[in-house]
Amino acid sequence: MTPEEKFMFDLEGYLVVRNVLSKEEVDQCNEVADRIARDQFEIYRDDGLKLARNITLWDPCVQSLIDHPKIIPYLIELLGPNIHFDQDYCIFLDKGGSKGPLHAGTMKSKTELSSFFYTYRDGIMRNGLTTLVYALTPVRKGDGGFCCIPGSHKSNFQLDIPEDVMYFKRPAHYVVQPELEPGDLIIFTEATVHGTMPWTANHERRSFLFKYNPGNTISWADYYNVDDYDYLTENQKRMMAPPGGHGPKKPPRLDVVAP
Repeated sequence: MTPEEKFMFDLEGYLVVRNVLSKEEVDQCNEVADRIARDQFEIYRDDGLKLARNITLWDPCVQSLIDHPKIIPYLIELLGPNIHFDQDYCIFLDKGGSKGPLHAGTMKSKTELSSFFYTYRDGIMRNGLTTLVYALTPVRKGDGGFCCIPGSHKSNFQLDIPEDVMYFKRPAHYVVQPELEPGDLIIFTEATVHGTMPWTANHERRSFLFKYNPGNTISWADYYNVDDYDYLTENQKRMMAPPGGHGPKKPPRLDVVAP
């Protein structure tokens, strides 16, 4: 991460990284999405929401995103050298479709233990559950989709967000919806209040979501079974191991990063 990226993430709790995926990679992922059958979605609603989990099983091009060389430096900076790949899914939205209100952070309970956290000490950031959102289609101003409250990962008053703002019944200046091009990436800590605004554009919104934890924690109850996959890299096997590092205790390799 550049010094400016560190500043922005610490300030706002999320970061947009441009052109993480090449046009060829975006085209490959969209081609896979084009041939996914309706029965492969966990949720397929008439209002336009389509959601599927374990999309890394769809195709090698999706599997390759687990440890895409451009994301590894960000994960190490934000989570530390031992990283647990926690879960993956997609959210596709047709016009009018929606996923959910603003959530996460400390909004469930002031006393509930959670893997949603953000800390800083002596120049080092550390996060709990951290999400990467790959945009496969354009997102313009006002289109909807991912939104968040910048800086809320450090707020002490998340439970005081008005309900009509949480459910997008009233716009608020402190809720932002980033504009994205296909191939752009959003990285955010789940300690940041975020949600999915109703989709207003005529084209389908396609996003792949990959979630990571520090190597000793978990947020999703189901572990990955590496035997379900072909051609996993050694980095991927380590990252998919159960928390605590039952696999080899080695961090993802930085030397795989493309120049």
